[in-house]
Amino acid sequence: MPDQIDLRICDSPVDVLPRFSGVYRFFAGGGELLYIGKSVDIHARVVSHFHAGSKPGRHQRIMSQVARIDCEPTAGEFGALLLENAAIKAETPLYNRRQRQQRQLWTIELNRDTTGFLKPTARDFAPSGARTHDSYGLFHNKKHIDSTLRRHARDQGLCLLMLGLEKGRAPCFHYQLKRCDGACAGDETAEEHNARLLSALDGDRIAAWPFPGPLLLREHTLHPVDPQPPEQFYWVNHWVYHGHFNSINSAQRAADTESRRRFDRDSYHLIMKALVRGQVEVLGLDGKPVSNPLLGVGRRRER
Repeated sequence: MPDQIDLRICDSPVDVLPRFSGVYRFFAGGGELLYIGKSVDIHARVVSHFHAGSKPGRHQRIMSQVARIDCEPTAGEFGALLLENAAIKAETPLYNRRQRQQRQLWTIELNRDTTGFLKPTARDFAPSGARTHDSYGLFHNKKHIDSTLRRHARDQGLCLLMLGLEKGRAPCFHYQLKRCDGACAGDETAEEHNARLLSALDGDRIAAWPFPGPLLLREHTLHPVDPQPPEQFYWVNHWVYHGHFNSINSAQRAADTESRRRFDRDSYHLIMKALVRGQVEVLGLDGKPVSNPLLGVGRRRER
């Protein structure tokens, strides 16, 4: 259970807040959850909240209601980020305005036609299941996908005809207006056109799962402060974060049960960044090391 600090009975509650990484929760006197945050130093972060609360505004409204602070320690910053993101979406605190649960979304899949050109297709984004192919972006509707692809075509000189966004004969009308670089007129190859399309979409790329199975991402701290765990294991499969555990055995037991967690864009970016930067040790569910093909890849993958 998280450590609890009751402001109603503590003379100096801030002084007893821990100085390690973790997630903290602000509760009102009636038990209402006001706010969830994270920090590598919970004490310092909460102090900053109180300082900000001395001035009129949103922070003052929050801090004037705080009656209890719960602290949940983590082994490091990665765990704090994952836990904060998941907690905000599951518990919906009153004053966290970002990171809400997403509605049904659409994505772009690319398929090669008989001439070698990649054709974007709008697909309903499945929130669970295997991620065997790359997809690009998360959109609220197909109209948003269409406008995004047309913007990329305009900015990159891509051919709307070759992208399947317009019908007609080659060369396309935009080629005559010098808005298309000529894929439809034979002025560039499919490989050249595809490369520009992939470059335009890469910032919103959701990568296929590059591992043979589920992972335990291990994070540890060299100098834990009681009750901070010296290490934690984060169960991840096909980019879905399923939970955190203080031992491999407890993670393995949890992996034997059904998990209803779904794909989350924010968790995906946190996990991708940690893998690219080598911030966590990558293990299989058996606790054995797993090769990390993402280590050191270009930073664009993190976005």
